[in-house]
Amino acid sequence: MLLFGLIPLVLFILISIVPAIQSFQTSFYDWSGFGEKVLVGFDNYIAILNDSLFRRAIINDVVILIFKTLIILVLSITFAISITRLNFKKGETNFLRFVYYIPNIISGVVIAKVWKYFFDLELFSLISGLETPEQGWITTYPLQIITFVASWCGIGSFMIILIAAINNIPKEVYESADLDGAGQFRQLFSITMPYLVPQIKYMVVSIIISIVPSNMNFVKLFMGDGLGGSGFTVMGLYEYSYAFSYYELGYANAVAVILMIVVFIISYVLNRAISKKEDK
Repeated sequence: MLLFGLIPLVLFILISIVPAIQSFQTSFYDWSGFGEKVLVGFDNYIAILNDSLFRRAIINDVVILIFKTLIILVLSITFAISITRLNFKKGETNFLRFVYYIPNIISGVVIAKVWKYFFDLELFSLISGLETPEQGWITTYPLQIITFVASWCGIGSFMIILIAAINNIPKEVYESADLDGAGQFRQLFSITMPYLVPQIKYMVVSIIISIVPSNMNFVKLFMGDGLGGSGFTVMGLYEYSYAFSYYELGYANAVAVILMIVVFIISYVLNRAISKKEDK
């Protein structure tokens, strides 16, 4: 039994803890990845915090995180409740599950390219009847488009989790509520939603943890290489650019440390807030 627990622990330390410590150590040096490291102390951190581009990247990430979380929560809960609580036939239920889950079985690169072509070819203008901006939809509204696409990609997997949780709610609870005269909306907020709190907590934390890689991938695919291409950037792309475009690994590792602290703080605050609501 100890052996089974020891192996994952060792792997976790080697894959997660050791690289994090090495990243923290490297953040105090000026190093290109080759040659000698030069100790600069907190200079990298000071330069990062004084960089207006990094501050704008943090704001972009936070805005995407807030709206992405809200959109995924609202739609995945709505879809899950609709599929489980409405009187759909089995074939209809399976079809809806498949349709909503499609973004999760397609590569993020493919999804980004398809949506990029959708906006670049002015298909959105054709469907909506709106005039295409002079610089194009993506360049003009990068924050809104990336938030929408990133949210669309995350709904299906979380919906499946919620469906499983709803199906595990004892039917006797709903039957008792019916006998007491509780309507569908009362059952939703008094029975279904309280049962879903652990899953909602998991969803929120998962979205926060994935904020850096997922946002970076979409921005890079939509906007191109470099720090946002058209001036739009996020924290992950900021770090990536300094590491692999400018070869300032000490600076990039300092960015990584700051990102880790930001993600930890956001996760901790939201986790505490949800836990307090769950305890009431």
